[in-house]
Amino acid sequence: MPHTNAMTGAQDVASQNPTALPEKVADQPSPENSSSDIEKSPVSSSDDDEFQIPDGGYGWLVVLAVFLINANTWGANSGFSIYLAHYLEDGTFSGGDKYDYALIGGMSFGIGLILAPGVNVLHGYIGTKPTIMLGACVQFAALMMASFAVNLWQLYMTQGVLQSLGMALIALPGFGILPQWFKKRRDIASAIAAGGSGVGGTMYNLAMQKVLEKRGVFWALRAQSILIFGLLWIAIALIRSRMKKSITVSIYDMEVLRSAGFWILVMYCIVCMFGYVIVLYDMAAVTKTLGYSAYQGSIAAAMVQVGSFFGRPIVGLLAQKVGAVTASFIAYVFCAIFTFSMWIPARNLPTMYAYCILMGGLMGTIFATMPPISSKLFGLRKTATAYSMAWIFLGSAGLCSPVIGLALK
Repeated sequence: MPHTNAMTGAQDVASQNPTALPEKVADQPSPENSSSDIEKSPVSSSDDDEFQIPDGGYGWLVVLAVFLINANTWGANSGFSIYLAHYLEDGTFSGGDKYDYALIGGMSFGIGLILAPGVNVLHGYIGTKPTIMLGACVQFAALMMASFAVNLWQLYMTQGVLQSLGMALIALPGFGILPQWFKKRRDIASAIAAGGSGVGGTMYNLAMQKVLEKRGVFWALRAQSILIFGLLWIAIALIRSRMKKSITVSIYDMEVLRSAGFWILVMYCIVCMFGYVIVLYDMAAVTKTLGYSAYQGSIAAAMVQVGSFFGRPIVGLLAQKVGAVTASFIAYVFCAIFTFSMWIPARNLPTMYAYCILMGGLMGTIFATMPPISSKLFGLRKTATAYSMAWIFLGSAGLCSPVIGLALK
């Protein structure tokens, strides 16, 4: 799950200038204002009153809401690792091979991110709560229909395409909420909310493995869809945006596309995602190939999320101390060291568990550092658009990486 504190690099400037948040969105934005031109928006005294950051109060319930969103999107999505391990071993669908199931996993992560610019535009038109409501319904329908799938193409469309779209509609609008409620306590609030992905991933990996063993894979999908749907409505009831309207974000910006820095950032996204999604989805299957049980494999997958729960806030604090680029370099150097020294020679369960915890804490550094890097490269006015365009490449890499990982196994 992308770390909620990641947005502070782009949002901090806005929170220090309350007048940078407009009360209304222009019906027909001009080309000059198409790229999140929040600095040129009209200002009124009510804006000043509205965006006095409370740094607490109801904001703690908003933290709980974002925690639940992270747990039931990024965390729940990591639960695909147990389904992938089952599909590979059981041959659930006629004609499906390991590449089909790996591609479905990549689609469940990547398709929604590829569509991120469109999601942001929709969010700008209908607001935060309606967008998350729509996403909750889409994700519920996707998993429930997947539980009744009888053909492989139906699994592609449900657990692959629809689930990813629903996840994007839920998760992406939640990124900008906490900076509206916290300033001095933003780090601790973001760290608590970001822990949702780790808690959700641990819960869904272990719980759904038990359901799968006792009732089968289709009942596991049904149970997960119902549980996610119920918890998300608690989040919907609690979440509250302090903006009257969302800021209009253009789908693309030619000045950003012509920037060398943008394409360097894109390469960073692609390389990181090739490793991230492989570890996210494959640890259960890899553990089973060492001769251990499916439940022990699900624990390995859950350990990735335990590492995420403890590691991502630490990485976020490190990035504040030494800078986003330096923190990224340190984190991914250690990822490479641990992979060569622990995963490749691993022959026992404790080594796999230790590797999963360490990688879970480090491999998601991209989500904490990409927005601050974007804001420094392109400035506040173009950060939202640049970030949306970068999601396309990040999602594309996430789409392909599980297939590449299985091909190299």
